[in-house]
Amino acid sequence: MKYRKSEAKDAAKSVLKGIWTAMPYSWTAEDEFDEAANRANMEHIISGLQIDGHYCSGNIAEFWSMPDAERMRAHEVMLDQTRGRIPLIAGCHHQSVKQATMLAKHAQDIGFDFVIVLTPYVAARDDDAIFSYYEYISQRVDIGIILFNTPPHLHAIGPNLAKRLATLPNICAYKQADPSPAATSAILNAIGDQLVVSVADEAPWLQSMTQFGLQWLVNYNPHLYQVPGYLPIRDYTQAALAGDIKKATEISASLKPLRDLHAKWINGYWKSGRMPLGEMKAWQEILGMHGGPVRPPVLPITAKAKAEMESDLAATGLLDHLRSARIAAE
Repeated sequence: MKYRKSEAKDAAKSVLKGIWTAMPYSWTAEDEFDEAANRANMEHIISGLQIDGHYCSGNIAEFWSMPDAERMRAHEVMLDQTRGRIPLIAGCHHQSVKQATMLAKHAQDIGFDFVIVLTPYVAARDDDAIFSYYEYISQRVDIGIILFNTPPHLHAIGPNLAKRLATLPNICAYKQADPSPAATSAILNAIGDQLVVSVADEAPWLQSMTQFGLQWLVNYNPHLYQVPGYLPIRDYTQAALAGDIKKATEISASLKPLRDLHAKWINGYWKSGRMPLGEMKAWQEILGMHGGPVRPPVLPITAKAKAEMESDLAATGLLDHLRSARIAAE
């Protein structure tokens, strides 16, 4: 950690910029953390996709299936693989506030840049309860803490609660999983001058930059929509930041076929109540990354479904870009 507790908000404004990704963890056939596979995936997003930062141990990493010791080891491995090339966020989500604090303290001690903490899902049904949870953690660690708003699954961190939480010295950013532009606007009006805000979906990213002035996207789509040599999210982001909105809009619009597949294979399952981590890992494998098995109660993808997904991805042209990159690398 390169800043004091009182400097967390300024550090977040300086560091939390650009395109960040989040990835599922890979497990071995023996259901252990696959160090080699996870290192390879991290290297892929840094060297191949030129990602600006990474969020470890999120929902899609099956954090809730991991013993604390395994999560801490995962953080050590992923941090070691980056070798300081990109900043990192550690997911320290836990129902137990003591365990969340312990995970945050570990991330702080080994050198993570920030931590992110979901609201708890038991005994946390009003603003006072949520505030007390984050206050407990904030008082015991110095590292910057990112709020993660995930309605309707958990109690929403709305504008009034966000304003209260922003008074804690090391609450420094806010990940907005509510897809409503009105909800994002309300949050920005409440705390946009204090905390860095990211939407949790790529689809509204261009609008978020051009209309809301957001500087940071953290989401799992950058490594699903891009391959080495074909970086449309990065390209339209840079075009928008350079003021070329026409070019940015054209590049962003070209992603519609991939967004449609996301709606089919990822978001469609998610809306039905099933976590599509098997589908995410299959998508990664089709693109040459590591995926591997899932842990119960998550269900694996069937061989038939994976074959259909590969056909769908081929129809978008993404696999052609992947082949071109492989030929160029030979």
